[in-house]
Amino acid sequence: GLDVEMKDVPVDSLVPAALRDWTPPEGAKVADAFINEMKAFDAEKEKQIKAAMDKDMCLRYVGVVDLEAKKASVTLAEYPNTHPFAGTQWADNIVAFNTERYVPQPLVVQGPGAGAAVTAAGVYADVIRIAK
Repeated sequence: GLDVEMKDVPVDSLVPAALRDWTPPEGAKVADAFINEMKAFDAEKEKQIKAAMDKDMCLRYVGVVDLEAKKASVTLAEYPNTHPFAGTQWADNIVAFNTERYVPQPLVVQGPGAGAAVTAAGVYADVIRIAK
């Protein structure tokens, strides 16, 4: 297994650095105010999406456990449009197991999730637990 603590896992935040310590204006609805602030970063994300699409790729926010390298990470990465991650929608959970027996096509487990935050935390915790 992989002995890892969450503090040792690099996580590339989807929240721009400029907004990580952001606080909403007094009396504002937090979600609405935050989405409004995020609009300033839309062009940057659109550029990333277009760059991926130009290469027949898609962007996915993925947790990866690499047992051989003894590393885990969470990052926004490009995946081929033929990859199982490319077919996810909304808050799907998807886990792809690349093992000695499942090469070149991974074993894929996919289903509806509980929402982005809960899904990411739960799936990642399960993968870490399985890896141990």
